[in-house]
Order: sequence, then C-alpha cells, then structure tokens
Amino acid sequence: MTRTAAPSPATNPAQRFPRSLLLPMMIGCILNPINSSIIAVALIPIGAFFGAPPSQTTWLVSALYVATAIGQPLTGRLVTAIGQPLTGRLVDRYGPKRLFLIGSGLVGIAGVIGMLAPNLWVLVVARVILGFGTCAGYPSAMALIRKVSDRQGIISPAGVLTALTVTTQTISVIGPTLGGVLIDVGGWRATLAINVPLAIAALLLGWFLLPAYADEGTSSGGAGIDWGGIGLFCGMLIALLVFLMNLRMAFAWALVVAIVVGVGFVLRERRTDDPFIDLRMLAGNRPLIATYVRGFAMSTVSYSFLYGVSQWVEEGRGLTPSQTGLMLLPTFGTAIVFS
Repeated sequence: MTRTAAPSPATNPAQRFPRSLLLPMMIGCILNPINSSIIAVALIPIGAFFGAPPSQTTWLVSALYVATAIGQPLTGRLVTAIGQPLTGRLVDRYGPKRLFLIGSGLVGIAGVIGMLAPNLWVLVVARVILGFGTCAGYPSAMALIRKVSDRQGIISPAGVLTALTVTTQTISVIGPTLGGVLIDVGGWRATLAINVPLAIAALLLGWFLLPAYADEGTSSGGAGIDWGGIGLFCGMLIALLVFLMNLRMAFAWALVVAIVVGVGFVLRERRTDDPFIDLRMLAGNRPLIATYVRGFAMSTVSYSFLYGVSQWVEEGRGLTPSQTGLMLLPTFGTAIVFS
C-alpha cells in the first residue's frame, strides 16, 4: 500500500489549529510556573509548622528546580545547539500524549503526598516528584503542535504559541497571590492540594481531547539516554546547593565534592557520543554563552526577590501570606510588560 504524504500548508490555506487542544495544553504548561511561584509565600508557614530554619525550607524550592533542570527540555535553537534533556527524549520515544498523561499523574501523586507529609523531607520528596511531573507539560505541548501541524498541513500556529506563553507568564504573576489566598483559607497544605484538581483536569482533558496519534513516538532519537551524565549533573547540583545553603567551613567538603563531580561530568560529556548536555557545542560559541550568562543573572535577581523578599516581609515585617502575595502582584505585572 502506498502512503500518501501529509498535505502541505499551501494546499490547506483554510485549515486552523484545533482549538479543542488548547485547554489541555494550557493546563499542562501552567503546572510548572504555578508550583514555582506559589511556594514563595508558603515557606515561612511551612517552616513554622515543622520548626525548620530557612536553610532547610529552601530545599522545597531547590528540589523542584533540580528536577526541572534534569527533566525540562531546552527549546528552539538551544536543543540543536547543546542537546535535549530527559523529558524531550522521552517525548521522542513514547509520544507527547502518553508523556502528558504520565506527567499529570505524577503531579496528582505529588499533591497527595504534600497534603499528607508528616515532615519537611517528605514534603521535599513531593516537590521532586512535582518537578518531574510538571516537566512534561511544555515539551508535550510543543510536540503536539508540531505533530498536528504536520498532519493537517497547517502553518506554525503563532496564535497558539502566544496563548501558551501569555498563560504561563500570567500564572507566574498570580502564583504568590493565589498561594496567599489558599493559605488563608486552608493552610499551607492547600498550596500542594491544588495540584490534585489540576492533575485530574489535565488527565481528563488530555485523555479525551488530545489526538490518539499523539501517542506515537516521533523518532528513535530518544533511545540513547545518558543516565551516567544525568547522575553526575544531579550530584554536582545537589553538592553545590548543600554548600551554598550552609556557607560555613564545616560544609566546605560539599564544595569540593561539587567541583570533583563537576569535572567528572565535563569529562564524561566530552567523551560521550550522545551526551545529556553537549558541552562541546559551547566551546567558542560566544552568543550562546552570553545568553546563558544573561539568563543566570536575570534568574538570580528575580528569584532572590521572589523568595527572599517574600520571606523577609512575612517574618521580619509581620505580613500575612495573602498580604505578601498582593504586595508582589504589581512587581510581576510590570515584569510581564517588560517581557
């Protein structure tokens, strides 16, 4: 049987991207930014409940970002430049719909664990699971857009991409405010519990609305996963975080471990045919290096403000979580305008 090629965009000028796919993709994409920002106003109440200092509650932030750093794929030209981390490879292997549903399920599991966590470190585990679960939303959406566009012969739907971008930026802005309201109504556990209805909504919408052919893997390129590189990368980050959160000579060993593991990571990635991060492509690539430096500087300032100022005004100035969330709202609204 001879297969017919997918129609080209030129033969289907009236085709539009199916709007029914937009809602599940938007819910999947907001899971990471909402959990990144909503925790900012919950750190002080969580610390007070468990009797934990800021050096320990900060792991609730770091745990999600370490998982995200491992799982969240790079996008656009950065994928081509230095490789595609874990979730992007899994999308290639198993298909975007399946990864979308698995990620949504992990978010729901993390929400339940967070609601029942008996101590801080179980809560940290919940945030790790949450980090991996929320990684699936954005790459699945990008893969779905590509698959649907190719199948139906639609030119890249700029309006859909804009809707996803605006949605994720908006939810980041209202995250602390929403967190403050939830804490006032149901305590800090409500900031974890909100993931349960969000996960259920994502699972139902994804199951019924996402196209069946989205379960197809797009290529065999996801077969080679550099588990050794991932392990070294994770170990380097954790050791560095242990040192940075405890800036005392007693924890200098953690800095030494981070350096040693980091050197091992660089050596492995340079010798691996299909590395987790292709460091060889960074050599001499000044524009790409400058992009990372700018991104690092921007993230340092923005996250220091988000997590540092929110804790200071709650603990030092006596503001409630809801008051803190409202105080942060104009700042992040301004950030959207500048973005």
